[in-house]
Amino acid sequence: MRIFACSVLVLIAAGCDGKKTDDLAHSKMNPVMKTQCIGRNLVDLPDGYALKTGASAMFTPIQGAVESAKIDLRVTPVTDMAAFVAQVKARHAELAAAGSGETDRLTLAREISDGGMLYRVREIDDAYQSEIHWLLRDQYLVATIHSYKNQMNEAEELLYSLMKNIAYQGEPAAASKAFCFSRVAVGGNYRAESASLRFKNALRPDISFSIDVDTFRRDDTETLLQRVGGPNSLLRKFKAKESVLRKGELEVAGMRAQEWGASIMLGEDEDEKKLGLTLETMRPVPSLSAPKIHLEMDVSGSSAHDEKGALLLWDSVVRTIRQHPH
Repeated sequence: MRIFACSVLVLIAAGCDGKKTDDLAHSKMNPVMKTQCIGRNLVDLPDGYALKTGASAMFTPIQGAVESAKIDLRVTPVTDMAAFVAQVKARHAELAAAGSGETDRLTLAREISDGGMLYRVREIDDAYQSEIHWLLRDQYLVATIHSYKNQMNEAEELLYSLMKNIAYQGEPAAASKAFCFSRVAVGGNYRAESASLRFKNALRPDISFSIDVDTFRRDDTETLLQRVGGPNSLLRKFKAKESVLRKGELEVAGMRAQEWGASIMLGEDEDEKKLGLTLETMRPVPSLSAPKIHLEMDVSGSSAHDEKGALLLWDSVVRTIRQHPH
């Protein structure tokens, strides 16, 4: 989880006349919400928000054969098969051109089912990187694993196993007993599983949401409130001028949590106002039903001057965090 420093949230840009202001206040107090799946939990965000650049997740298989086996899974929406094929070809060309002598050399390019590809790169000596590219409806998936001691074949079997565990999810609430994000749900059991999600709305660029979820990560030594108020906080190091809007504990999806929010003045003349709100769960024993969730909401521009509206929107999101129905 990244340490919150000058995280900034954004709300709907306010209009200049009275009617626009009234409409804005109404939209903040009664936003149209859409359910998003974050790992093994759900959260509602205002309608119109989508993953900024796709999504990434990390899975550590339960096995003892491949040393330090961690699988990075990246998911990016694509328009059609032609777009997928073009991106795969571009990746092939990139890997082929990257090699120099015996390092970073593409040693295998094998077609798999439905137009997918497996690429194997010898990084150096007995160390390899293997990656599988495939299309799941409108989702372009890339699963990557690093292996050592010439364990590339065993590592690639782990990629295939993960691939078999991934299903398309039409609705977030439909992906029970799975770790879900974007439009995919990953079934099976893992030693570790985590994801980083960034949500933006092109029509409301002043607001962004960031969510990091990690099922089995233990709590940090210092809590959120200890970090933002401690001597190592970037707020202290950069002597940021802040006004605290929210600070305290609450319960989220059956877990204790802390939240902190502030308005911050930035720029050489301290004339640029930002708002930032952060939430982080705390649980003594990590589990499938008690994940580490770190949520941030950033506000900038003219919207940053509406602190009340920002808090209303923040609360409308936070109160929807819940366990996925099983």
